[in-house]
Amino acid sequence: MSSYDLPADEIITPAQFQASMKLVRLQIAVPISVLMSMGTNLVCALALKPGLRGIMDLYPTLLTPNVPMLGFYWALTFVLQVGFCLNLLLARKDVTKETLVHGVGLRFSAANWLQAGWAVCFTLQFFLGAEILLIINAINLLSIQFTLLPYPASLRHPLDALFIHAPIILLSVILFELDWLHSGFIALGWVIKDEAKWGKWTWQAVGAVGGVNLVMAIWEGVRGNYLMAFASEYVLLALLFSSPRTNPTLPTTALPKPTGLIVMLIICLVLHPVAILAGVAWKRTREREGRIRLHEEVEEAEAEADAEAARHGHSHAHAHTHADRTSRA
Repeated sequence: MSSYDLPADEIITPAQFQASMKLVRLQIAVPISVLMSMGTNLVCALALKPGLRGIMDLYPTLLTPNVPMLGFYWALTFVLQVGFCLNLLLARKDVTKETLVHGVGLRFSAANWLQAGWAVCFTLQFFLGAEILLIINAINLLSIQFTLLPYPASLRHPLDALFIHAPIILLSVILFELDWLHSGFIALGWVIKDEAKWGKWTWQAVGAVGGVNLVMAIWEGVRGNYLMAFASEYVLLALLFSSPRTNPTLPTTALPKPTGLIVMLIICLVLHPVAILAGVAWKRTREREGRIRLHEEVEEAEAEADAEAARHGHSHAHAHTHADRTSRA
């Protein structure tokens, strides 16, 4: 019987009780946090004026993304989080329960509460508080990535890959590669209010985009994380295809991005596939080296066995010769 399933007619051990309670706490905390995050973001985006989009329009920066593309990304993330909750409530396999309890834990619930707090702070235009919450949440989600290493996504468990790993990856990418940077630009006052200031913070934007994408590309290459690479590409396209307006009410005030930032975005778009290909090539090289080393070890073992057999054969023949001579004498 699984340590997460309490026996009906047997005495419950402390280990079984603790394991079961950890899962039960997750089954209560995570769905509540997802509902809270989803509801708060919807209210702040649709019910309040100005909402999340309105405030983004009022404070345009070089890292303001394409809003419709960003909205689709978040909608997909919340749909996958609903799947996460269903997978959590209906989990039957031990590997799924181990992944949820030890790989994810209550930090996923904390991530949703932090996201809800960000939406409130951003809507109230308390940008410093919003930025602090985003940084904490980005670190929180990256820590989940590390604890999930012993429980990698696998085609043998497709529901776990789709409803556990996927929403965490999507959240990690959007927070680490975009949200905290965009909110940070607003908090620091690097806002474009007129055409003369459009390129003022170009190199800050170039350095920020290049730095976070380099880190994520290295992680993608080492871990072979295809979904993370795809999400990174999408976020970069959302940045590339955005043209924030210096005046939200006038479409003619939309300005193109500075050349330096466009070049960096294109370099990063190329970087992620290259990192994946390099990771695949490195993995195959290691596997090939391992097969060659194993083959050499097998050949050495066979050679040693043949030599040992030859020595035993020689000793046996020598013993027979000595016995014959003794019998003749």
